[in-house]
Amino acid sequence: MAPAPRFSAEEQEKLIICAAIKAIEESSLLDFSMSAIAKLAGLSMGSVYKFVQCKEDVLIALATRMYQERQQVFKKVLSLELTSPERIIAASLLDFSKVQMYNFDSQLESIVNTDAMMKRCSSRWLTQMIACGERCQTMFQSFLQIAATSGELTSGERDIEEINLGTWSLSVGYFQTVRLHQSWRNDLNETAEEQAFVLAPDDLHIKTLVRLVNTYDWQQKICQQDIEKVCHALEAAQLR
Repeated sequence: MAPAPRFSAEEQEKLIICAAIKAIEESSLLDFSMSAIAKLAGLSMGSVYKFVQCKEDVLIALATRMYQERQQVFKKVLSLELTSPERIIAASLLDFSKVQMYNFDSQLESIVNTDAMMKRCSSRWLTQMIACGERCQTMFQSFLQIAATSGELTSGERDIEEINLGTWSLSVGYFQTVRLHQSWRNDLNETAEEQAFVLAPDDLHIKTLVRLVNTYDWQQKICQQDIEKVCHALEAAQLR
């Protein structure tokens, strides 16, 4: 009779994920090895390959957990006692160290969202990451639907999809380009002192986002006082 495994499937998964994070931190997102993960996890290569079949699977698995964590933080933001336009702005004014799961978040997000990565990873992991993204999109869609139903968005359902796509694209585009490039510059300079996780209320991104949000028919549009109110609400919720 074969001996019982030392760890359950769930325990092995946690060991592999923790080992993958350490292996990447000790090398890089491109240079880590599956053998290093097995060694750090204290598992056989066979056990590791039952969970992840390739390096691409490892990165997608880590990204999925990163997106799950972000979803929980954004859920808190959308539940703040603010108007709907204010909550949209709040999603960009929160302290992004609160949603940082690894010290390589930005680089990981840039790598996993490529056709090459998605083609090489296992369908199991790709399906999980896509499903996570869809849940986050649905959460924002539902938030805007409530605003339309309540009359806060006076144009009703007509603008929901456009607002969702426009604000999300602007925010994702900003943080994947400006913050990612800033992170790379900091790496080159061997310092993290300049890396900002909190945007100032008068940051160019916030000004642009406010201008976009205010083009839609809200009962109450965003003004400078509202930005300060958002910052205070985030601070009270320990999100800034």
